[in-house]
Amino acid sequence: MLVWALMLIQLSALAATFVVRVGVTVNGNPNNFSPETVTINPGDQVRWEWVSGSHPSVADDGTSFGAFNVTAANPTASRGPFNTLGTITYHCQPHSFQATPGGPWQGMIGRIVVTNAPLAALDSKTAAVGLSVYPNPSRGMVMVSLGQKPGQDYKLRLSNLIGREVRTVTLKPDFSGDAVPVNLSDLPSGIYFYSLLANDKVLTTKRLILQN
Repeated sequence: MLVWALMLIQLSALAATFVVRVGVTVNGNPNNFSPETVTINPGDQVRWEWVSGSHPSVADDGTSFGAFNVTAANPTASRGPFNTLGTITYHCQPHSFQATPGGPWQGMIGRIVVTNAPLAALDSKTAAVGLSVYPNPSRGMVMVSLGQKPGQDYKLRLSNLIGREVRTVTLKPDFSGDAVPVNLSDLPSGIYFYSLLANDKVLTTKRLILQN
C-alpha cells in the first residue's frame, strides 16, 4: 500500500493538463473541437475551454467521464485524471450524428488517447522552459522572456479571472534569448492569468496584474 501511495504521489506531481478549445471555426464551420485528438499520459487531465456556441458534450460510451457544456458563463470544464490506457471518444450532442444506428459518431467529435509512450514534443527540456512576464504589475506593455529551447514554438495565452481567453500570442523563440514585447494596453485593469502552451499542453500558469 505504501508503494502504491508513493506511485500515486509521483503521478500527481508529473500530471499535466491538456487544453481543448470548444466551438472553433474551421473552413467556415464553427462546430469543432481543437485539437480534435489529444494524446496524454496516464494521470493527465483534459480541460475544455469555450470559444463560441453551445456544445453539450458526452463520452460515446456514457461512462468514461461526465457530460459537460462550456458556455460564456461557465467557460471551462475539466475531467480526469485519465488512468486507463486506450482511446476515449466523445461528441457534441447537437452537432454530431450516427450514419447508422450504433455506428461511430461523425461531425463535432473528439478523442482522448491515453498512452504510456513518451510524448516526444513535450520532453523534459520543453517542460522545464521558464516563463517570465514583466513588469508585473504592468500598465500595458509587457516583456515576455522564455528559458528557450531553439526550434520549439510556444503560445502565450492570457485569461481573465473567470477563465475566458482574452489574448493568445504565438512565440517562436530564437537563439538569442531576447524578450518579446507584447502590448496589452487595450485590456481593462484587473487580475489575469497567463499560461505557456506547447502543442496545447499547459506547461505553466502565473498571475499578471494590469493597471491600465
